[in-house]
Order: sequence, then structure tokens, then C-alpha cells
Amino acid sequence: MLDGQSCPLCPSRSSLPAGTSFHQSPMDIVTRTFEAPRTYRPSASVLGRAVRAWTNDRLRGEALYLVAMTGLTILLLMAHYLGWALLTSALAASQGWEPLFWQTQVGSVLVLAGLGLVGFRPAVRVTCRPDAVTLRQGDQTRTLSPPDIQDVRLISAQRYHRHYRRYAATQVFASAVSEQVLCVRTGDGPVIVALPGPEARAALLEHLEALTASASEAAARP
Repeated sequence: MLDGQSCPLCPSRSSLPAGTSFHQSPMDIVTRTFEAPRTYRPSASVLGRAVRAWTNDRLRGEALYLVAMTGLTILLLMAHYLGWALLTSALAASQGWEPLFWQTQVGSVLVLAGLGLVGFRPAVRVTCRPDAVTLRQGDQTRTLSPPDIQDVRLISAQRYHRHYRRYAATQVFASAVSEQVLCVRTGDGPVIVALPGPEARAALLEHLEALTASASEAAARP
């Protein structure tokens, strides 16, 4: 390549979709990386993660988290009312204990809120290579190679929530669900990928379709 000239086959920074990282090494020129930032999610709190780890099931974990959080909230409120009913006379007789009593009440609420309501879904990172796509979210990782992909398409968020999200076999890589998500059908179940921007979703869809097309062409050759 001559000095001052650009290679027509190499993508420029301005031509890449938003959210795509640009690398300079020879192997990374054709590598695209998409990211979805982490988002607030109460079910990803300490309590939610503990319940999900105990059930070892995504759907059951979400349902039992709601039951556990509701039950703990009711028990805490009952303990507060019962404590006030039993200790009213003692608190009235000793003014020094009343501030400690209310501090304990407020502290117990803060502890429950911290353990059960403060949580974040990890960021989603999608790395597109010429021969595969790697999905990563927290400790969950999945690599999609051409033989794994049966079909790929964009579906609405409503269809995802009403249909695919209810399947136990569905593997979800999403921090926040936008108006559309990518649905990749594989031999062991659907894989859902949620990216924040339409440009990033279109670019990932194009890359996955190119992978399936190259696999089909290779299989058709004698």
C-alpha cells in the first residue's frame, strides 16, 4: 500500500456502527465488538442471586425471588408492629431506649432493601469474529459457530416476553430489552441477544447471516 492511500477493503472508524470497537492488529481488523451496559435489576441483588443459585433455574429463580422478597417484607413489618406493641410501655418508661428502638427499625429496613432490591444485570459483550460469535454476560458465556446456528432473526420485545422468555431452554444475553432483540435458534434451544442500538442489532444480524451462509456454501460443495 502506498503512503497516503487507504485500503478500500478496510473499514474506517466512521463506517462502523455505534458501539463497535475498532482494533488495529491484523487479526482484529475484521473483529467487531458490541456492548450493552449494565442495568438496574432487583432480581440481580444478593437475595435474587442466592435464590437463583439454589434453584439452578432462571424462571423458577425469578418466581421464588418475588415470593421470598414479599415474604421477608411481610415478616419484617409484622416484627416491627409486634415489637412496638410489646415494648411500648418499656419505651415510655425509659426514654433512652426509644432512639435505639427506632434506629433498629430503620436499620432492618435498610438491610432488607440492600440485600433484596439493590442489584444490577451485568453488561453484555458480543465479539464477532470471522468464524464465530462469542456472547458474554457476567459468568455466562456462549460461542456460536456456523454449525450451531439454525436460524437467526429479529423479533419484537413483546414476542420475546410472551413466548421465548417462558422457555427454560432459552439462553438470554440481555441487560435491558429494547423494542427488538435477536433470536438465534440453535440445536439446544433459542439464544436471545439484546443490544441497545438498531445499528448494532443490524450489524450483528448481518454477521450471523453471513456465518450461516458460509456454512451452507461449504456444505453444498462436493
